[in-house]
Amino acid sequence: MARNDFWTLHGKKLLVAGVIFSFLGAWLFGELTLSTDVETYLPETMPEASSFELISSRPADNQYLFSALANGSQIGYITAGQGQGYGGPMLVTAAWDNDGTILNILVPEDQETPSWYARIFDNDYFSQYIGRTFTDPFTLGEDIDSVAGATRSARGIAQGVYDGRLLLAEHLGQPFVGQKEQIKLGPPEYLLLIGLSLVVALRIIPGLRKMRWPRNAMLWFGLIIFGIALKGMLSLINFVVFPIGYAPSPVTNLYLYILVFGIIGLALIFAKNFWCFWICPFCALQEGAYFIAGGKVRPVTRRQLALRNTRYVILWAVVILVLVFRQPQLSVFEPWNTLFSLEGNLVQWLLVVAMLGIAMFIHDFWCHYLCPVGATMDVILKIRAWFAGIFGRLTAR
Repeated sequence: MARNDFWTLHGKKLLVAGVIFSFLGAWLFGELTLSTDVETYLPETMPEASSFELISSRPADNQYLFSALANGSQIGYITAGQGQGYGGPMLVTAAWDNDGTILNILVPEDQETPSWYARIFDNDYFSQYIGRTFTDPFTLGEDIDSVAGATRSARGIAQGVYDGRLLLAEHLGQPFVGQKEQIKLGPPEYLLLIGLSLVVALRIIPGLRKMRWPRNAMLWFGLIIFGIALKGMLSLINFVVFPIGYAPSPVTNLYLYILVFGIIGLALIFAKNFWCFWICPFCALQEGAYFIAGGKVRPVTRRQLALRNTRYVILWAVVILVLVFRQPQLSVFEPWNTLFSLEGNLVQWLLVVAMLGIAMFIHDFWCHYLCPVGATMDVILKIRAWFAGIFGRLTAR
């Protein structure tokens, strides 16, 4: 068999196998090198203490309780707990006096992007914990105020304090028995469900398939609701937090679960991508820029189709980095995060300007050639088609 014939027949299979093994290898490496040394952060949490003793712990849940000592006498406690922020887990340490009142709060390890975490400090978020006791619920939106634009970061900190406090309450002989948070549907979740329902209806109703206005209407809907109002777009980080075990609780982040598994579920059921090119806010901005520039959509050439594989290379590289370093925030580079949050450094803003500028001349440039979300959805649809093919062959026998 000629060499060219071999790669024609088996090249794609070898490529897929290589990608799968590289992901498994990166995931295993990240798992083996993952470690957290809580004790190194104790002096910073309570500087007046000279030594610390471990009282109790739940390593599987990253919960620790230490006794803080000075001159041989106990002066307080330090708890450590883990919460899930926007970019992944957050280690939260808290200093308490002997009666169980908070003296200090630190977040020595987190996965948040600087722009999101800066909002926590700008709003003096930590000060509301000082003076609270171990009997307080530490529930965001009730006794703890949230931070606009950084809700998931604030919730992760609250969860870290909450979890660490559980060990302290048990040690003090007053186990905390608080009301568990219930799953609640709020305006964001209702708007998301409405948006997904509308785009599905507009794409499957036969009489509307060939009309332009349904897609234009949904792009406007996505821009206003998911971009400007909710700032809740589908991003690569929403996918990568699951395989590395950093996904937040569905009780406190129902919107994320509806968004990710709703889009994936609809793709598996209908074999269609209901997000990209239909409800994505950044797609709406690109097409608006293209319309203003007077561009006209032209037939796609073979070279353009080949260049679209760039998205898969970017997706593979970013996922490998996330799996190796266990840092989901490495996947937060898409221009819409900067644009709709109005937070970012110079490089991130230059990317926004560049993508919208190029979009004036190349139709949906980011979507077609660079978007990792689009590549992820294409992979999901390809996997669905592969399984559908196997099922079809089996039933045909």
